Amino acid sequence: MLRCLSSLATLVLVACADGPELVEASFEPDAPAAVEAPVSPAPAAPVVTSFVPRADDVGALGERVDSIVERWIGEASRRTAGQATARNVHVAVYAIDAERGTVFAEREASRSLTPASNLKLATTAAAMVALGPTGEIVTRFTSTGRVVQSTLTGDLVVHGAGDPLWHPEGRGGERLDGVLERLASAGIRRIEGDVVLDTGTFEPPAAGPEWPSANQHWDDYCALAGAFSVHGGVLRAVVRPRENGRAADVEVAPWPTGLDARINVLTKAGARLRVNVGATATRLTVTGELPPSERPYVAEFRHPDPIALFANVLLDRMKRVGIELTGSVLRDSGRPEGRVLAELRSPVRDLLAPINADSVNGVADQLFFALGARIAGDGSRAGAARAVGKLLLRLGVSADGWNQVDGSGLSRANRVTARQLAMILVAVLQRDPETAELYRDSLALAGRRGTLEGRMRGGPAEGRAWGKTGWIRGVSALSGITTTTRGRDIVFSILVEYPPGLGGLNTHVFKPMQDELVELFVETP
Repeated sequence: MLRCLSSLATLVLVACADGPELVEASFEPDAPAAVEAPVSPAPAAPVVTSFVPRADDVGALGERVDSIVERWIGEASRRTAGQATARNVHVAVYAIDAERGTVFAEREASRSLTPASNLKLATTAAAMVALGPTGEIVTRFTSTGRVVQSTLTGDLVVHGAGDPLWHPEGRGGERLDGVLERLASAGIRRIEGDVVLDTGTFEPPAAGPEWPSANQHWDDYCALAGAFSVHGGVLRAVVRPRENGRAADVEVAPWPTGLDARINVLTKAGARLRVNVGATATRLTVTGELPPSERPYVAEFRHPDPIALFANVLLDRMKRVGIELTGSVLRDSGRPEGRVLAELRSPVRDLLAPINADSVNGVADQLFFALGARIAGDGSRAGAARAVGKLLLRLGVSADGWNQVDGSGLSRANRVTARQLAMILVAVLQRDPETAELYRDSLALAGRRGTLEGRMRGGPAEGRAWGKTGWIRGVSALSGITTTTRGRDIVFSILVEYPPGLGGLNTHVFKPMQDELVELFVETP
């Protein structure tokens, strides 16, 4: 991690968000391993028996849902001078008792729609099915060489497994220290060869299909994913003002980035907060100014190459523990595993909340590719999609109308139905109690935490509705679990598609509509 004194500039670009939505911009800020690590077999998933709704299940509550939806579509039409209509706005709703199978509401529930970040529910549910609550992502450090007088005579090969090395403050690189200290304690003080990052079957990190326009790719929600990463491929800059006229204190993590750093932020009396951040293929920028009384400013933005970021952080951590490298850090694939010298084990359960509650795209996509490598033996997008599809079938979820190209929901090519998302949640809740509790607790909580912290405060759903939000231009979504005032668990999914050129509808129409529906479910007898 770098700490440097510099002058400050802040350009705040919130292009899209699952959290506070400042402007409806284009998209929301809302990997296969070369060698598979041994995994304790996850408990066999029960096949979920499809619930067959009775004629009276979708009754009065369903009528109230339709009434609420139609009223809000009318409000959308009013706000857009008739451009939003019942013909071009699709609202899919599915609500079901998680234990009894009673369907309370069903509206366009079989229509295949773009889910935005609600797709993260499928990614994390698949991980729970594949790995169970104790599952891990395992990165192996191996060599075919020998250790002679504190020197490893040969290459050190690191077999990528898609670990995002996530840390909420960007310090995921520190997790490498334990592995490197084990190497040093085993007598390795010098590597007479190269460090080879074996990417196995993972694709090179690249933008996904139907991603936002290229001018948004610098932002954190467009983080790239691959065999290796640190902090989900995102850089985090914290800028703290100092005395008037002095350079601000700028801390960037993960560090080092491998990029030419241009850091120049000034503390200036009377200045407006103005900080510019970003990273191109060669340069890291944190510039601007801020007043002395300003609170620390935090900005996150993507690194152009998560594998290069991992390489630079790894080399730095090696130096810190006293391991000398005579060669270089190289990328390759398909290297022989050799003797296992150390392993980095990362619990998958630690990734659930960043993905589900905080909607971190880079972490979700890393997990998606990791599942492809682990389950399908193929860390490509196609392999990851096959892996998740296979795991959803184990949950008894129909694949009709399903199309998944990433783990985050950032791509417009993704398609799911409200019924599918709801049944995924039902299936996870019906697994063992530990998994069910872990998964529920990973979701945002109405009025309390995550991307729902500011929603449904003071109403009947506060503290009683767990959910996953989602938004990209023309798409708004909320799926999750409510505990009714009588203690019943109702699983719900609300997916909305509307003309993407109509701004303001997510904030002023569809979020309030979703909140009203959730509050209705909470008060269901």
